[in-house]
Amino acid sequence: MKFTKKTQVSEKAVESQARSAQKERRSFLDLVAKSGVASSTLRYSSLLGGVMTARYAQAQDSPKRVVYCYIHSGSPGDWRPSSASNMSSSSAPYAPVADICNFRGVDTEVAGHGGARQALGGNYSPGTTADGKLGPILGPSSYYTTMFLGSNAADGGAGAGNIIGEGLPIEDPQQALGKFFGALPEVGSDDTYKKSFEAQKRAVESIKKKLSSTELDRLDAHFSAIEKIEQRITDQSTAAAPDLNACKPNIPGGYDDSSNDGMVEHAKLQADIIVAAFKCDLTRVGVLQIGNHQGGGWTYRGYDGHSAAHSGGAGVWNAMMTEKFQVPAYFIDQLRKTRDSNGNALIDSTVFCQVSCFGNGLSHASTNAPFLVATGMSGFRNSFSSKSTGATTRDFHFEVAKGLGADVDFDGATGGDVDLLG
Repeated sequence: MKFTKKTQVSEKAVESQARSAQKERRSFLDLVAKSGVASSTLRYSSLLGGVMTARYAQAQDSPKRVVYCYIHSGSPGDWRPSSASNMSSSSAPYAPVADICNFRGVDTEVAGHGGARQALGGNYSPGTTADGKLGPILGPSSYYTTMFLGSNAADGGAGAGNIIGEGLPIEDPQQALGKFFGALPEVGSDDTYKKSFEAQKRAVESIKKKLSSTELDRLDAHFSAIEKIEQRITDQSTAAAPDLNACKPNIPGGYDDSSNDGMVEHAKLQADIIVAAFKCDLTRVGVLQIGNHQGGGWTYRGYDGHSAAHSGGAGVWNAMMTEKFQVPAYFIDQLRKTRDSNGNALIDSTVFCQVSCFGNGLSHASTNAPFLVATGMSGFRNSFSSKSTGATTRDFHFEVAKGLGADVDFDGATGGDVDLLG
């Protein structure tokens, strides 16, 4: 890296901000210590009991869903259209749904391979990605916190091969049907947040005498939030369960994914399963991982998804990626056509997010990565827009979460100039 005067000034500014943040943190901890509140108690009562319960309650006013569709290895350079009626060659698959798509060029901050989890707002090392943060918030009483499916996504153990830090996606549509539409689990059985709430209650009770009247009022509001969520769980556990046979999508028993066309169809089958799960309200958060950060598993004109960029050149790479864009376009269209249990289009209660691990697949740049949001949900942009931003993936996910009514942190992100909210 070449160091310039500008670089040195920038580094000094960062160091100054870090010192300021450390000073504020020390002041805060000093205040906590003087109040007689143990840091372990503070961790449960303030962070979990205060912030998290408010987040849960805020996001539960009406059913809200989010789905992430990961496209491996970025995109061609011209992937964003200039208008809903003027598609570029690469964005042509989006033409039927472009009127509600907000195309955004985002900086993944990882040039080249190895940034799969950055696509979902995480870090290279295992950690909580956007789906993990929002699953318990949007669906605290859902049968499944999240649904993670893949299409040729398994990666041979590379550190950041999968976009979610833990576990592998279900690749076989029939296996996914068996898991999610075979039998219903106990409501909320795969969640652990209720145990956290009980710990919060016990922790807060221990410091009540040290709180001011204003803090006590806020505490009561937090407890009300907890009770609201617990009541929702009780209500759902006694409500009529969805008819899984009626909800179950018609997925063929066999499929050929040995070619690019076949793999696109495979991914569409997985999209159908997530849409059906949303329709039945089995989950509020879904993830579909198409390929992996190395592009392995896909074959097009004799090249796999990785060597297509290195050896095939633009003639192969652009055509291959354009074909893959059929999947998110199909996904959005299905969310438009499918009705929920109240007879409303799923797209009106679902935020569809397309994400990737880097920008232009030929240059391996981190900028202009192919991200987009499509939704009819109030509070978001519901019409066409296209913008190249300086925002990061964390900014993108922060703003999506904000639109969903969930105040969650993505390593200090503020939304930047993502401009997704109406």
